[in-house]
Amino acid sequence: MRKSNKICFLLFFIVLTFSFNAFSQTAIKVSGTVVDSLNKPIDGVSIKLIGDKDTLRTHTDASGNFSFSKVKHHHFYLSLMALGYKSQAAVFEVDRGKKSIVLEPISLKTESILLQDVEIKVKVDPIRIKKDTIEYNAAAYTIRENDKVEDLLKQLQGVEVDDAGRVKAMGKKMTKLRVNGEDFFTNNVEDYIRQLPADIIAKLQVIDDYGDEANFTGIKIGQPQKMLNLVTKPEMGKGVFGSLSENSGTNNAHSLNLNGNVWEKANQFGFGGNAGLTSNRFSKVNNNSFNSSIRNKINKSFSYNAGYRLSNSNNKAVQSFFTETFNPQGTIYDLRESLNQTKLLNNSLSLGLNGSNNKNYLSLSLSGALNSNRNDANSVSNKTGLIKQDLLSNAHVKSKNPGISGDLNWSRRLTNTKRSLSVGLNFGRNEGQSESDISDIIKYYNESTSVLVKDSLLNRLVNNNTINSNIGGSIQFSNAIKNKGDSTSYSYLSISYRFSASRTQNVQKTTVASQLGEQVPIDSLGQDYISNFINQSIGLGYNSNQEKLSYGFGLTFSPSVILGEYASTGQRLKNYQFNFTPSGNINYQLKENSNLGFNYSGYTSTPDFNKLQPIRNTNDVQNITIGNPNLKATSSHTADLSYNQFGLKGGFSMMVGISGTFAFNSVVSNTVFLTDTLDNLKQQTTFENVNGIYNIDANYSLSKRFLEEKLIVSWNGNVGYSHNVFYTDDVLNMSSGINVINSFRVNMNQKKYSFTANTAYSYSSNTYSVLNQNISNVQIVSLGVSGSWIFSPKFKINGTASKSFNFGYRINQGNPLFVNIGATGSFLKDNRLTLTVMANDLFNQGVLFRSSINNNSISENRTRFISRYVQFSLAYNINQFGGKKGLGLKVRK
Repeated sequence: MRKSNKICFLLFFIVLTFSFNAFSQTAIKVSGTVVDSLNKPIDGVSIKLIGDKDTLRTHTDASGNFSFSKVKHHHFYLSLMALGYKSQAAVFEVDRGKKSIVLEPISLKTESILLQDVEIKVKVDPIRIKKDTIEYNAAAYTIRENDKVEDLLKQLQGVEVDDAGRVKAMGKKMTKLRVNGEDFFTNNVEDYIRQLPADIIAKLQVIDDYGDEANFTGIKIGQPQKMLNLVTKPEMGKGVFGSLSENSGTNNAHSLNLNGNVWEKANQFGFGGNAGLTSNRFSKVNNNSFNSSIRNKINKSFSYNAGYRLSNSNNKAVQSFFTETFNPQGTIYDLRESLNQTKLLNNSLSLGLNGSNNKNYLSLSLSGALNSNRNDANSVSNKTGLIKQDLLSNAHVKSKNPGISGDLNWSRRLTNTKRSLSVGLNFGRNEGQSESDISDIIKYYNESTSVLVKDSLLNRLVNNNTINSNIGGSIQFSNAIKNKGDSTSYSYLSISYRFSASRTQNVQKTTVASQLGEQVPIDSLGQDYISNFINQSIGLGYNSNQEKLSYGFGLTFSPSVILGEYASTGQRLKNYQFNFTPSGNINYQLKENSNLGFNYSGYTSTPDFNKLQPIRNTNDVQNITIGNPNLKATSSHTADLSYNQFGLKGGFSMMVGISGTFAFNSVVSNTVFLTDTLDNLKQQTTFENVNGIYNIDANYSLSKRFLEEKLIVSWNGNVGYSHNVFYTDDVLNMSSGINVINSFRVNMNQKKYSFTANTAYSYSSNTYSVLNQNISNVQIVSLGVSGSWIFSPKFKINGTASKSFNFGYRINQGNPLFVNIGATGSFLKDNRLTLTVMANDLFNQGVLFRSSINNNSISENRTRFISRYVQFSLAYNINQFGGKKGLGLKVRK
């Protein structure tokens, strides 16, 4: 054989051998998901797969999914890296013969990286949507020195913060706070948004939260709550912060406040307290409180927490109430002036244990409270119109309310980790003990001449003891089904059983002073009954979670029974009911920064025991109340649809939503007029079940951003329609109401100054079938401006001014003009000491006013207080965040 032929044969043999080996190795598909500590997907994670000498690379998509389609080795090494997270690596081995494998979700933990100070000017995306999460980039907004998280939240589209620090997102209250995915101290949003500095925050996430157990099992049912998760900048996930402040005002109001917090990621300890005293001609308030909380890791998976709160107060307030009640026989006008003095002492203690690992989720909580109350009330009620009477009432009430409650929730992934079993238990017990000494003088007037005809005096002592107990539990099994065409996506089938049982025991004894001054028991005004409510439900559900679409729906069958025994009348009650409730939710990410969401759910509730017991309640002698033992449980249903769109390039953002609630067997009042023993009219209220009560609300928020997010122009509004059903003189009546609120706001935020101008218009209209006419139209036009000017890091001034025009109120409101102006100076290193002087309501036009509508009555309430005063505040602040330095922490920069 020639030498050239031998070389060709040898090359052919080598190529044939390698080809055989290559074809003999079956390619394997490896896929999985990468999530953070909240089980939220992480996109852009760099993943490297190494098998023998082969190396494959890929990145996770927006849903955190990744896939390698041509893995040639059954034994391989996986490496994951992402900015802001700890790198992770693991070795995997696939059984021979398998053509694909889906790895368990891989969780990455956040990592703090300390970088040198570098100024980089890059236009960042202010808002990003991730299915059930709206994420705001703090770098896109203006953060001034000494700003708090509250100041940052006020700049976010779709987020509202009121004067008390309560936060709403897309019209719903924010109920839970976390930082870097970890529970944060008390978990209450308003407790800490005024304490945490804004400049340590990198991102703010508004999350539709179905609960930790839902994140563990993948089963999301019911209405989600809004949760705020703050993501800190690198190395800012721990620190020491707190303040000591003293406030004094010319309205003779003084307070001393102290709080301190030590935060080491999942290990947290905090305490706080305050002492306040106000004493002037309109109010006398003495408030004192103390609270503390601790949260610590037991191991890497589980942690415990505890909290205690003690508060006592002594309050005196002068109030005015005006109520207009419509009836086919005529209209009743009631003007009531009252002086109330209340003493409260509240104690509460809470304990908890929670966490999860690859196999188990556990949440255990126990809480107890002991509250005592004393109220001394003096009031004068002047009734005119259909009823002409004066009521002078003097009541002294003492009460105690001890209670305890607890719940346990446990879930476990079974041998096949795509199946799970969940078990829950809960219980509660509350006791109420009260003693009431009530004295009433009623003056009766001639209907034509308004001349005093006669009067009557009634003194009575009422002792009331109530015990409420409840217990409940649940069990749920779910099984995952792999979705076709997407090996990383699963759907879940679930079946559940839930039960709840509650028991109310009530004993009330009423005695009346005789002419000889002896206390004589009145059996007709006493009560002794036991009421039991038992509810069971069987639920079937289906949930699916895909890259852009997640949805779920379910059916619940719920039989219930109310059982009652009334010793005073010998009456027994059995009331059975069966409810059928569908539920559903859907969330679809239409584009990168727009999504569509829908939620629907229902629940069953028992009537309040005061509405069930068939005994007369004479605490208000002009309006006797009698319960109805034949009331059925109420079935309530809620649905909402929302659409969110955020423009990254044009800066235009839009949030719109519509929601509705409706109920079957709603419990409503039935008010009738009776003639008393003195041949005068009085009211008696009983209760009935009705259908036809519903509410529909639509809300919208449009905004346009200019000047690199520094200037924001927004238009927000809400339109609501309510339909109510009630009885008057045993006749079924209806009422309807329309409420419209529109506001236009311009907000400018710069490093040296901020400015906000807004105008708002609200309209409320109500119609009753009692008179077959519109009986209430209230309109408010308001104008407002506010701003602050930062002269230097040491000094700033701020002020607000607002003018409102009020039309349609019964109590004269006028058109008040409020002007407030103040200045703040900072001293010492890092501006730790601050002095603030604030002048409030320069023109002395303030008033605390509330208005409400209930069935066929319109109520207006005015609380008198001193509104024009100057307040001085001196505060010493500690804000140290970052890495360890000796025994302390270095100050953030």
